[in-house]
Amino acid sequence: MSLNQLYLPPLNVLGLMSGTSLDGLDLCLCRLSWEDRLQYEILGFETLPMASDLREKLLRNMQPETSQVDELCELNVQIGQWLGASSRAFLASQRFDLDQVDLIGSHGQTLFHLPPGRGEVSSSLQLGDAAVIAAMTGVTTVSDFRLADMAIGGQGAPLVPYVDALLFKDLGYPVCLQNIGGMGNLTWIGSNGAMLAFDTGPGNVLIDGLVRRLSQGEKLRDDGGQWAAQGMICDRLLEKALRHPFFLQPPPKSTGRELFGESYCEWLFEQGQALQLSAADQLATATALTAHSIARACHQFLPEFPHRFVVSGGGIHNTTLIHMLAELIKPALVLPLEHFGLSSDAKEAFAFACLAYTCLTGIPNNLPAVTGAHSATVMGKIQPGRNYLSLLQQLASPPGEKK
Repeated sequence: MSLNQLYLPPLNVLGLMSGTSLDGLDLCLCRLSWEDRLQYEILGFETLPMASDLREKLLRNMQPETSQVDELCELNVQIGQWLGASSRAFLASQRFDLDQVDLIGSHGQTLFHLPPGRGEVSSSLQLGDAAVIAAMTGVTTVSDFRLADMAIGGQGAPLVPYVDALLFKDLGYPVCLQNIGGMGNLTWIGSNGAMLAFDTGPGNVLIDGLVRRLSQGEKLRDDGGQWAAQGMICDRLLEKALRHPFFLQPPPKSTGRELFGESYCEWLFEQGQALQLSAADQLATATALTAHSIARACHQFLPEFPHRFVVSGGGIHNTTLIHMLAELIKPALVLPLEHFGLSSDAKEAFAFACLAYTCLTGIPNNLPAVTGAHSATVMGKIQPGRNYLSLLQQLASPPGEKK
């Protein structure tokens, strides 16, 4: 049966996303169904903070030189407990009972990502065990999405472009959808529906890392880009940073903290110190690195330059970054995702709700043309919750019998 003829019943799905910024957990509750194409309604969204001790433990274990196997073992459960407790707290704040939620889709917390060519074998590790989430909530949980794509030769990333394609493929003009979280990732959809998607490099991760260093831990982020706005970009350091091999590598490609994490942030900080840059100048340069890496990726790799450049993710709140990007990406018009009726902050959590829904119902949900996989596949691992049998009955019932 063609997907254009497919009917699947509506489910209330909670999407969870904790990104490389390590600042908190995005939770998006939505009602999803499939009638010829994906149908959706956003029911609620919130970001809950990550505890500082959990963040520090994660940062320590993201570095091979400071990682400990016993802490990794603990973190997998501790993050699962955080995801489960956050889900319960969020649903209570939204006045939703747990038995009103049919499914949870959890990205987990990426600890390390080694796409093809970067390690002995291609691999990716997301912590936050789904069994813990399902036990704490009673809700069937889908997690660990990347490995199914990597098992057949793909990068296992980016994953959000699958949802971009479902929502934006029929615009009729070329568009870029740029998410700026801890890392930046881009989805290009051409005027004829052709697609290309890849990670552009660091998003907020270096900016946040420098803020922590320059403020001696008193600040976690440059709110609104106000600190960077007071500085001057150091062109010498910017051009040196842009010579990183990742920026020159053609798609498909993906990255994370293994390339642009604490070690790279320390290098950028030391370079700024050696050039006697002020704190504001260092942040202005780091912000420009994100903007320039995105713009250069567009100019180097896109077959057709976009008419609209749609931005989402935490970076949308950094006014300095968005202004830099708008200048570099002309004549494309830079717009927030809200222009198309979706929340910039909720997009990735919403995407993992959609990926969980398609996994549960058996719809292939990777994009081989984007990830480099040999074929389409269903990504995600299903951990049955207490509601699993009733969920299966709901999926199997005729349209007139669904709740």
